[in-house]
Formats: sequence, C-alpha cells, structure tokens
Amino acid sequence: MKKLIVYRIIKVILVVIIGIWLFDRLSGTKVSKTSFTKMQSIMVKHVNTKQTKVGNKQIIRRLYGLDPSNYEGIMLYYPSSTMSANELLVVKLKSVKDEQSVVDLIKARRQSQKNAFKGYGAAQTKLLNDSLIEVRGNYILYVVDENASSIRDAFVKAL
Repeated sequence: MKKLIVYRIIKVILVVIIGIWLFDRLSGTKVSKTSFTKMQSIMVKHVNTKQTKVGNKQIIRRLYGLDPSNYEGIMLYYPSSTMSANELLVVKLKSVKDEQSVVDLIKARRQSQKNAFKGYGAAQTKLLNDSLIEVRGNYILYVVDENASSIRDAFVKAL
C-alpha cells in the first residue's frame, strides 16, 4: 500500500517536471544560433543594390539612433538617393531584452521616412506602408522593398 502511494507521488512529480520542461522548450523567445556572418551573406543576395548602398556605423547611428557596439551585429543597406525608400536592416541582439527598444527606433525611422515622402512620393509611401518588421528571437529584420515578403522568407529560412 505504501509502495503504491510512493509510486503515484513519483509519477506526479515526473509528470510535473516533464510538463515544466516542455512548456519552457515550446514557449518563450527562441534564440537563433545562426552566426551574423552567415546571416549577412544570405541577406546580401536579396538586397536591391541599384537603389541602396551599405551603411556604416555612423549612418546607422544617424538614421536609427542605434549604437552598433551594443549589438552582436548590424547590417544596413539604405537608400542611395533621396527619391528612394528601399532599405534593409538586420540586427542581431546581444540580449532579447533590447528587442522593444530596437523595434521602437525602427518604427520611428519608418515614420520619419513616411513624413519625408508625404504629399509627393506615392510609390515610396506605398513601399513604406508595406514594409516589414520581423522579430525572431535575437534577430530583427526591417525591410522596405517591392520584394519584402521574399526577403523575409529568406531571413526566416536562414534562422
């Protein structure tokens, strides 16, 4: 009789432990193990180089207010002319706790661009309205491009 009770208690404890473990594994933020170098090499294949150019640390600070040294990696292709809105930003976070602040800065950049094209840049405004911000664990993608969904698909596949 005592053995039966002990076995039931052990079963309940094991079920609870397995349940907690499964909950932890299936929920929460998934951190990608993809190196930033690999992500860069994949994403550069999808960049519209006719309408964008590579952004350096100074440009990233100016356009987004992001300090590249605070992140594991940042890749920016920004408009090569004032009449273009095409843009691609990939950020690999050091900590997922920084996610919301980076997303807020991206949204501010997008709004700034919408304001700049308001009233005369209908095509650019449409691109900005259709732009994508994708957060996947420790990676963030921002893309303004006619092929934004295929770029997002390549980003997600690279993770």
